[in-house]
Amino acid sequence: MTTQQFQRAAALVCAMERLRLTDERAKGMAPFSIGLWVGNEVTPGTRSDARFALERLQKAARPREANQFQVESCPWCLGSLVPESKSHRPQDYGMKLAGHDVVFYCLDASCPFNEELPLAVVDQVLYEEPPTILLATVDKFARLQFRPEAGRLLGIGTMFEQPSMIIQDELHLLSGPLGTTAALFDAVVQLLLSRSGTSPKIVASTATIRASEEQVAGLYGREVALYPPSGLDGDRTFFSRPVESGEGRLYVGIMPQSVSQPSAVISAATPLLELPQVLLNTSRDAYWTLVMYHNSLRELGRSGTLVVDDVNGRLETRADRLGLPMRPVRAGQVLELTSRRGAEELPNDLRALRTRVDKGEDAVDVVLSSNMLSVGIDIPRLALMLMVGQPKTTAEYIQATSRVGRSETKGVIVALFRSSRARDRSHFETFRGYHEALYRSVEPTSVTPWSLSSRDRSLAGALVALMRQSFSPLAAYDAAGCFDLDDDRLREAVDRVVEKFLGYVTRADPVEAEETREAIRHLLGEWDHRAALAREAGEPLYYERRPGKDQRALLKKFGQPGEGWLVADSMRSVEPNVAVEVQEPLEEVHRG
Repeated sequence: MTTQQFQRAAALVCAMERLRLTDERAKGMAPFSIGLWVGNEVTPGTRSDARFALERLQKAARPREANQFQVESCPWCLGSLVPESKSHRPQDYGMKLAGHDVVFYCLDASCPFNEELPLAVVDQVLYEEPPTILLATVDKFARLQFRPEAGRLLGIGTMFEQPSMIIQDELHLLSGPLGTTAALFDAVVQLLLSRSGTSPKIVASTATIRASEEQVAGLYGREVALYPPSGLDGDRTFFSRPVESGEGRLYVGIMPQSVSQPSAVISAATPLLELPQVLLNTSRDAYWTLVMYHNSLRELGRSGTLVVDDVNGRLETRADRLGLPMRPVRAGQVLELTSRRGAEELPNDLRALRTRVDKGEDAVDVVLSSNMLSVGIDIPRLALMLMVGQPKTTAEYIQATSRVGRSETKGVIVALFRSSRARDRSHFETFRGYHEALYRSVEPTSVTPWSLSSRDRSLAGALVALMRQSFSPLAAYDAAGCFDLDDDRLREAVDRVVEKFLGYVTRADPVEAEETREAIRHLLGEWDHRAALAREAGEPLYYERRPGKDQRALLKKFGQPGEGWLVADSMRSVEPNVAVEVQEPLEEVHRG
């Protein structure tokens, strides 16, 4: 989802950059750019990583499967930036080395971005040159506690104004453990962005949410203003209106009795795969690819075997009996869309799903998907789905089934219920009423960022991020020992920051405000104590243990028996992520 959004938003940034260069009214404006800030398993973290990724891309036999830059085509002219097969000509790749940086450019000489595209995906480059628009995943903001330079993305220590707007897509996903953990760092980000005196505007979008006031209060400590507001006609808004014909997605419910689940899957999938042979018109491509949605990877693995073996056998006998052309399911065209797919494989999977059956023989026959499909995958040509079992929540059911029928072709969703499950039976018995008022059944979500268990797990990390980003003397990797509450100026500044931070706690969950205050006081006191011990010993205090030369230096310096280092992980302990010298054998510390 993030990759698709990055491609769309990049087209907007390219248009803005074109206006800046061609419109007289935009003269003197700073260049527009867009950055992608996600995990380093997806994009390179440093310039050296980017150079290695470029070399790997140019040496790969199938470059599109080795593209770690998440940029496949020019956002402006949609020209491909990566060849289908290996090329010995570097100019056939839309990435090149310019000095120490890897830059993107369009291969089409007539494209206005033939020299350079305003895109950045390398973390180190993003920190040094913050982009106009930054696309990031919420978990990435936890890096603020480990990377002081990441604060530059929030305008800290730069000549640019701080970001004034946060756009949160798919708000309903920020619930449960993810929303609980993200909310602590959201409070840190909001506080850091409010240093100029104004709070950032937060625009959150979602299609499936209930009790949004409680969820937004827990996440951001703010009130909700629904947009667009209700008008005279509840069915019509700025974004939507009823279909005049009344047509839409077709939901079909099946609940076989006294039949095993594998047999039911075979019987349900076979006629759906025959649809393209019956619909010999423009809808053939839309119904060619069958999406099979599963609630667990175990069920998904079982379906993969059934589709290739048993379903093919059933298709052959039915083709003879019904007089239809035989359409086998090809093992090479069965695509798995789950979390087991690597970051480099997902762009190739999405490209395969976009392949039309009338454009060649590489169109996907069957997609075996988990709930990954429900979080923003947008392939307009898909229109056929088999739900193998009812999802755990109505919100997931709505999100998953909305992935098909997104174009002019109406979607068909067949829900295969299990008679042995009470919830499936209930939904089948009230099938029509349930689907006519589907959004009424959406469950409320919950976030509890300031509860005891959440504080134990994440408060220390959020507090370290807040201190390192707020006070430049504490930012360096080995500057944890500079934390000294006996310094009146530092203590007063820390108290002011903590009070502002507690303001978000009070607005989000007043009941937990006092206990959160005590927890913060304890953490700061522990940090101050450890820093004092380190200063007395005349040794530096580190925020984290880093592999490589830092670890070798510690072994060299403290290799004698009876000496060692203790490192507390801020994401797993209530203690700050700092290190102090302790009188324990080094082997014991490593074993711990």
